[in-house]
Amino acid sequence: MAAKRAVVFASTFSAAAGIGDVCRHGDQKEGGCLADGWGCTGEQVEFQPYQLKVERWDSASEKNLGYGTMESYALGAAPGTWQMYLHGPMLRPSERTTPTSIPPVYVSGTWVSAIYRYENFSLPAPGKPLTATQKLVGHALSPSTTWPVEDKHGKLKGLMVAEGQPWWLDRLPVPQEVYKGGVEYLPVNDQEKCNYIFPEEGMHKELGQVVNTVDCHRGTGVCFFTVWKFYDDQRPIWSNMSQKVAPDCLYYCIAERLDDHPSCAHVGVVKDEHGEAICHKDGRGAVHGMTIGNTDSSNPNQFDKLLVFTGGATFTGGESSMQKVRVNIEGGISAQASDKQLSVMKSEPFALDLFSKLPPKGQDAGGDHAWVDETGKWIWISTFRESAAGIHMVSYDEGRLVYSVKGIDSYLPNQYAYSAGIHGVGTLGKSGSYLAVATSACHDVNACAPIPWMFPVPQSMWASGIFFIIDLASMSPDTTEAADAATVLV
Repeated sequence: MAAKRAVVFASTFSAAAGIGDVCRHGDQKEGGCLADGWGCTGEQVEFQPYQLKVERWDSASEKNLGYGTMESYALGAAPGTWQMYLHGPMLRPSERTTPTSIPPVYVSGTWVSAIYRYENFSLPAPGKPLTATQKLVGHALSPSTTWPVEDKHGKLKGLMVAEGQPWWLDRLPVPQEVYKGGVEYLPVNDQEKCNYIFPEEGMHKELGQVVNTVDCHRGTGVCFFTVWKFYDDQRPIWSNMSQKVAPDCLYYCIAERLDDHPSCAHVGVVKDEHGEAICHKDGRGAVHGMTIGNTDSSNPNQFDKLLVFTGGATFTGGESSMQKVRVNIEGGISAQASDKQLSVMKSEPFALDLFSKLPPKGQDAGGDHAWVDETGKWIWISTFRESAAGIHMVSYDEGRLVYSVKGIDSYLPNQYAYSAGIHGVGTLGKSGSYLAVATSACHDVNACAPIPWMFPVPQSMWASGIFFIIDLASMSPDTTEAADAATVLV
């Protein structure tokens, strides 16, 4: 009977599915920017200096202890920009002008279906504002993260955009698009239009799927998409029907033309080493964020994936965890896309200090996203729940918690800014190394709903998503821990 109701539900709404497509380049009235930032001048903005606190994990007491500070620069939403929801920064290190300059950064304005690019950053100086050029370079349905499609010379050809609109409508009262989302390609060329890459079959193609994260392993030409809804495992919103009709799962895409106009030769749900689909589980949630890890030095067809599982829609309780998964691509870099096959060789729990020991009993860290630094030795992980709000550095091999950076959540008074994406360049302690962190925001964590910046909502109820640039070279190690710090900063 449940399956029958699902079919009726799908049939009822499929007629409305796929109406419109907001994906496009920047409009002329917005400056007419292309996805690579060309064709417009943009506007200058200022990031305000903001010092963050750093804590170091003490394994003996299993607590974080005070350690130092780190310099950051913050830009809040302004009228006409992203309002309360900002997601998924993505840096372009290959485009920076000097080894120490801040690379161009893309961020996604989820609520306003817009993609922004920041470039021409001034050099950071403690206590002084950071200037940059802001450009609105494209639109997509409730974008969360992006991945750069490049040619063999590293030139940007377009963006793969993860789109997710669990409420179907991109805006009210008159929507431009009625769809749940997917992965769409936004080309740089102004003569080309966007096209959907995923989903591509059956009911999901008709209705869409809420995609949070897109990432690809460029060497083997394989991409991964996380289908995840913010209310995963939050009953009664999440139900057994949710899992049957619209399951949250980790998908793979054996890609073709990943250097220009990508498509999927084959799409499927990733299965673990036991043949079990990596999908929602009660008490675990589903894969929210993920990032490609290190490639095996002796076998370029094998690499790690770092998976961040999250369930529950509150800012205290819920569940989150991580796994490190080793993936093998049969055929790998030498085979045609149609001849490649993906398998998971092993998976193991990861970052247990952060997810199991740091939060107080009965609370949860709130796993968000992750980024592996240039050394391959350290991973930065963002977390959004109150008990561990901030960003954290853990060791790649062991998942050992090293540092926690605090203060992102309290930048503006009477607002809770929670992490919604992290990306970076370089490594801790090295000049020219930076993290970009996007946050979304609300005034009350007990009722953290999107409040639009529009009449008749009073401005006192508006919340501002904050975009942070963090200078990873700005922290001075404690001299009493010089030996440990030297190890960390290698």
